[in-house]
Amino acid sequence: MRKKILIFFVLFFSFIFFPLSKNQAQTITPSPKLTITPLTNNNTGFEILVDLLKIVFGLSGDENASPSNQKNPINPSGSIPLNLSHFPDIKVTPDINGLIYYPQCNGPYDNYPLPQEGTICQAGCGPTTVAMILASYVDKNINPPLVVEEYRKNGYYLGSSGSYYFDAEKILQSHGLKVDPLFIEKEYPKTIDQLMNSFVGSVIKNYQNTGWTFFTLANFCDPHPCKDNPKVTCTCGHFFWIIKIDESLNIWAYDPAYDIKLPKPINHKVRYPFPKIRVLFAVKK
Repeated sequence: MRKKILIFFVLFFSFIFFPLSKNQAQTITPSPKLTITPLTNNNTGFEILVDLLKIVFGLSGDENASPSNQKNPINPSGSIPLNLSHFPDIKVTPDINGLIYYPQCNGPYDNYPLPQEGTICQAGCGPTTVAMILASYVDKNINPPLVVEEYRKNGYYLGSSGSYYFDAEKILQSHGLKVDPLFIEKEYPKTIDQLMNSFVGSVIKNYQNTGWTFFTLANFCDPHPCKDNPKVTCTCGHFFWIIKIDESLNIWAYDPAYDIKLPKPINHKVRYPFPKIRVLFAVKK
């Protein structure tokens, strides 16, 4: 703790005497404790100092992570359920990765209850995606209901409004997987070309070339007032697992809700400009 306090004062006085430019980008250093998000012109010097303090004291994630918000989340993963009829199916090459796929609907776990209301089919894209990763990398007997029970046991929010990406990260890490947050952007999600043509894109390529895949949260529609509650903004937020992003920017994915009957992985590029990516974590066993 004394070391952290010393580092804080060094950063504080450095900030006072050598302030950062508003347009200066953060250093690209992937770390579980560091969110790599580009600075925009709206960033103030105070906000940059706050980011430095978060790095020093190991803080990351969403402001909704506070205990008071766990029971009453504000749209943790977006609008649920998804309207899958808006998008066409396409043929893709058969999966040769030997990975395990689970659907959140049209399968044996559709009606399994979530801790805070709802079912896996209605709002279980988060735990279903986590289950696919764990079954593929850790134990093939792990399924969506078992992961739902981990959310319940740990007191993580999982209900009709969805779930949180940082809770999924904790569960993946608890099973011994390596998890590195590479991109988190709540207000300005990126299309695949925007993401891969940014400075983060080269980081993603480097991780992919060394065997990492990507746990992803993305928007599948533009923000709009939710039908059941106009005061809440819906974004059709949805979790899925990216296996590979190729040179043509095809997004090869294991998705628990879209194109369930097609061979895996499916290609999400057909939905361009969606998915607009909000969160991308590199995952490796």
